[in-house]
Amino acid sequence: MIVYADVLIVVNLFVNYMLLMCSSMIMKKHTSRLRILLGATIGAFYGLVIFLPEFHHVVEILLRLIVTVLIVSGTFGFKNFPSFFRSFFTFLGVSFAFGGIMYVLWVTVTPIGMIYSNGAVYFDIDLSILAISTVVSFAVVSAVSHFTARRAPKDSVALVKIFYKGKTVSLTALIDTGNTLCESFSGYPVILGEFDSLEKIVPDTVREFLDGEDISASPEMRLVMHQTVSGTGILPVFRPDSIEVKSVSHSIKTNEVYIAVTKNNLSRGEYELILNPAIFDEEKIYVQAVK
Repeated sequence: MIVYADVLIVVNLFVNYMLLMCSSMIMKKHTSRLRILLGATIGAFYGLVIFLPEFHHVVEILLRLIVTVLIVSGTFGFKNFPSFFRSFFTFLGVSFAFGGIMYVLWVTVTPIGMIYSNGAVYFDIDLSILAISTVVSFAVVSAVSHFTARRAPKDSVALVKIFYKGKTVSLTALIDTGNTLCESFSGYPVILGEFDSLEKIVPDTVREFLDGEDISASPEMRLVMHQTVSGTGILPVFRPDSIEVKSVSHSIKTNEVYIAVTKNNLSRGEYELILNPAIFDEEKIYVQAVK
């Protein structure tokens, strides 16, 4: 069989893009289309190893693991090890499921030729059949994940963009009625966030407080008391320049909110913030609709 490099790259780019889209949807992890394209491109060009002499199977496995790490890192980034491993194994699981479903579909639709070498696969298949098979596989894997995945209801999850001193972070938040934290002087609602996810924008005074250093009073940081099952604690908070919150039923922008920072992990990578639902109270003057 003749293998065309350009066809190999295009096919792998298309399939890897769909795999990463599906993984992102299953994890409910927001990432830009550009980053998904970056990860898919890494996977697509790895397919060129099919033209090299066959590797030892141990070398092949190591190469596949390295490439998978690069694909996942390029697409979803690295915030912490639990979040990374969740992305890594989700992508692996989706890849195996996708491969099995598509192979069955292709075999039943039409006879195909296939070359497997160095962990790369080349299918001699019409692109229209490839597109249809990929979409069907995407739908099957998505449907299965929808009914089997343990996750928060859609209406309790929001995408939050936080702007502070020219820097921006985009994170996933759980809208939790149990979070009633408010800054005592202003009465503004408080969003609880993980330090690892917010590190890019966390003021130095907040960072120093969490490290246990003695700090003087600072306009950049205030303290709030919070109640947990183990007792009462104190968290440092800072006020961002503004935030944008988008959920199924709300879309708002406000600059009258505080961010509390904790070094504890709030979930297993499903979300990085816990949102006080009071932020959606339309009777409050600090809520503005995002157009």
